[in-house]
Amino acid sequence: MAATDSPLKQLVETCILDFATWLLDSVVIDAQPLNAELLTQTVRVDQLYRVTLANKRVIKLHIEFQGLRTHEPMPLRMLDYMTRLVKLDSGLDLHSVVFYVGKGAGADDEGHHQINGADDKPVLRWRYQVIHLWKMHAQELLDLDRPALLPLVGQTQIDKPDEILPQVVEHLGEIADVELRRRLFTGLLALVNDEEITKMIEKMIEEDELLTDTPYLRRLREKSEQEGRLEGRLEGRLEGRLEGRLEGVEEGKRMADHRSILDILILRFEPSAATYQAITDLLVQVTDEQQRRELRKTAIQAQTLADFQSALHTITTDQSNLGNRTEAK
Repeated sequence: MAATDSPLKQLVETCILDFATWLLDSVVIDAQPLNAELLTQTVRVDQLYRVTLANKRVIKLHIEFQGLRTHEPMPLRMLDYMTRLVKLDSGLDLHSVVFYVGKGAGADDEGHHQINGADDKPVLRWRYQVIHLWKMHAQELLDLDRPALLPLVGQTQIDKPDEILPQVVEHLGEIADVELRRRLFTGLLALVNDEEITKMIEKMIEEDELLTDTPYLRRLREKSEQEGRLEGRLEGRLEGRLEGRLEGVEEGKRMADHRSILDILILRFEPSAATYQAITDLLVQVTDEQQRRELRKTAIQAQTLADFQSALHTITTDQSNLGNRTEAK
C-alpha cells in the first residue's frame, strides 16, 4: 500500500471533480480540500473535501485508502473518523469512501455496520461507500467514460491487456491539457503493479500513432535527441564490453533496462542534462539484473528525482565497497 498511497492521493487531488462526480453519482461543480487533521488531535484522514453539487447542496467528501494491513479494523477506524468529521463543520452532511487496494484487502467489508444493544436491536449504525479496486475490472472504468479515472486500471483486473490497454492509452492521449495528460500517464505507470503491463504501456506511449503528435511526447523526443550524445556514451560503454554471443545478450538486456529507467525518469521528472549524465554514468555500474528491476520500480514510484538518485547511489556505493573488499583479499 505504501507504494501506491502517494500516487492515489495525487491522482484524486488532481482530478477531484471527476472522482467526486463518480463517488457521489451526482454532477459536482466545485470541490475544495479541507483541513484533514481532526479537532487538533494527531488523527488525520487521508483526504477531505468540501463538495458543491450542481443543485447547490454542499457536503463533506471523506476518502480513505487501505491496503491489506491495518492496526485497527477498518470499520472501527471509519466510525472514529466519521464521528470526528460530524463535529467538524456539523452543518454539512457527510459521505465517506474507502478504497481497498491490493488483492484481498477489505474482502469482507461491505460498508454497512452496526452494534446491537441488550435487546438485540441496533443502538449504533454506520455506513460508508466501499470500492474494492482489486475486484473491479478495467472495463468498468472505461465504461465510466471519465479518462481522469483511467490511471486506476493498474489496480484492477485487466482481463484482456491487448484490448484494454490501447483503449486506456488512446483515451488519455486525447486529453488536450498537456500537463494533465502528463500527470495521468505518470499516475498510470505508478499504479501498475505488473511489470509486463508497465512495459506494454511504455511501448504504446512511445509508438502509438495516437500519441506521436502530442506536445508532451514531442518534447520528450526532442529532449532525447538533445541528449543523444549522452545516451550514446552509455551505449558505447555497454557495447564495448560485448565479448561473444552470450555476453552480448546480457549486455543487450542491460542496455534495454538502462534505457527503460532513463525514459521513465525523463517522463516523470525531466532531469537537466547534467543530472541525466550523472545518472547515466552511475547506471553503467549496475550490472545485477535484480538491482536493475528494483531501480526501475523506484523510478516509477519515487516521489522525487532525488529519491531515485539516493537509491541509485546506495546501490553503486555498496557495489564499490564490495569490490574494494574483494580486491583487499
